Amino acid sequence: ALFTAWSDKLTGEEVCQLKDYLVKEWGRTKAITEPTDFGSMCSGTDIPAAVCEQWWLWAGQWTGQDFEYKHRFSSELDAKKRAFINVMHPNVGHIFGNVKDLSHRSGEAWDLKRRDLVRVPVCRILAAGFPCLDVSGLNPHSRTLRNRQCISQVALRTGGVFSGIVEYIKAMICRRSPPEVMIFENVLGLKNPPRDDPNGPSNLDIVGLMLSGLGYRLHAWHLSPRMFGVPQCRQRVWTTAIRTSNMEGVLADFLESSEILAELMSRITGFPESKLVKYLVNSRSRAHIKFLETVAARRQLQKKRYAAASVKQQVGRTIEKKRDIAVQKKWKTAFKAAVKKYPYLDTLTTRKRALMCTIGVSAFPEKQIRVVDISQNKARTNLVSGYVPCITPKGEKYLTDRCRPLLGVEALRLQGMWLELGNPKIHDMSDSLLRDLAGNAFEQSCFAAVLWCTLVFYAKMHHRRTAAGMQPRTPIYLPDPMLEKCEDDDDVRTEVLGGGHDQGNSSVVSQHKTD
Repeated sequence: ALFTAWSDKLTGEEVCQLKDYLVKEWGRTKAITEPTDFGSMCSGTDIPAAVCEQWWLWAGQWTGQDFEYKHRFSSELDAKKRAFINVMHPNVGHIFGNVKDLSHRSGEAWDLKRRDLVRVPVCRILAAGFPCLDVSGLNPHSRTLRNRQCISQVALRTGGVFSGIVEYIKAMICRRSPPEVMIFENVLGLKNPPRDDPNGPSNLDIVGLMLSGLGYRLHAWHLSPRMFGVPQCRQRVWTTAIRTSNMEGVLADFLESSEILAELMSRITGFPESKLVKYLVNSRSRAHIKFLETVAARRQLQKKRYAAASVKQQVGRTIEKKRDIAVQKKWKTAFKAAVKKYPYLDTLTTRKRALMCTIGVSAFPEKQIRVVDISQNKARTNLVSGYVPCITPKGEKYLTDRCRPLLGVEALRLQGMWLELGNPKIHDMSDSLLRDLAGNAFEQSCFAAVLWCTLVFYAKMHHRRTAAGMQPRTPIYLPDPMLEKCEDDDDVRTEVLGGGHDQGNSSVVSQHKTD
């Protein structure tokens, strides 16, 4: 539905350009023999794979062309995420663990799905995330110099994983099969400069510099699902890496590419927001019944722990509750009365109850659906109406009209993955696991928007190059130092930061600051 709506916003000339580009550069023709392979790194639930599959199905119907799509590989370090991907994406060719394994000198990596050593696959579309905890505003250490320079220093998990992604791209360039479309996602903190140097480069600037040395130009957007009609506020930095070789000779300068991409994105934002209730399950659903069973088990466990606690511990807990002056007596009475009908309330800690009282939860249940993240403190949360705050791992979003938290299947729906509630494949997956998976996942509508803008941009460049009598599909730009040392296993960071054109590097940094 999104792709159809977005295609209506193209001009007649742009429609012809996009169809011509897709057929000639991605269709199954004699000139194009490779399939439209997709690969992902640290994408969580691999929602981008589902988006790409839907995209090529839609593009096939739209153009009348047969597109061959293959979900070539996924790479996830977390075993639970790998298990989820294996279950929900049975057609994935390979599942790898550490991203760094994909750039080994041998060109091979251990496939955890096939339990065998395989040649690292290439892909034309790459969706890659890297850990956000080190640069997230929720991390008290994110303002330190080490965290703000973790990409350039290849430090912490954020810098280490991104370095692995860069090494994979380098390895594919050496094999003359680099990704044509690369999309990245991370938190807004990636744009923050070092604390002691406000004018210094941010982690996002360094990402642009490193990719510039590989022949790509990075463009960044500040996006949220609410811009595309999804009732979730998830503000993120979304970036696309454009091959500079496709722009040379047809653009006055690389800044023009940013203007085109920004204009394309502005056309497709502003969708009417859907009702939140559309994403919620009813009280008779299997997911809700399973949740109630979990709550009952949790209450029994709490009672056993309290009974087994020492007298001193019990007295301490009683004093803690009596000292809870933030919770008004009238509010406590209403809360206790609601516990009988809504047992989940009885599992809430004193801190969470005090937060709900002070933040303005007035009844149990409320007539209007409002949401508050009770896993955060008062300074980091607020009570919102009609939408859900950013879904995060370990987050707990309380729904005031249902007196329960947002369930895992609901969180996944808000991220764009609609699971069949009767699916036996997810029957053994706990609600907390599904919520954590949703919190670590790419969001569907934002990824689809970035993919759309990237391909429409490439179509424009393809048309300009063809009109100018230039080769429409250019080889990847290969910096001289890399060409000479493709088989070396030296320090990637030093080589990449030293490669590329100086003009391209400086334009990347300035563009991020204007974005």
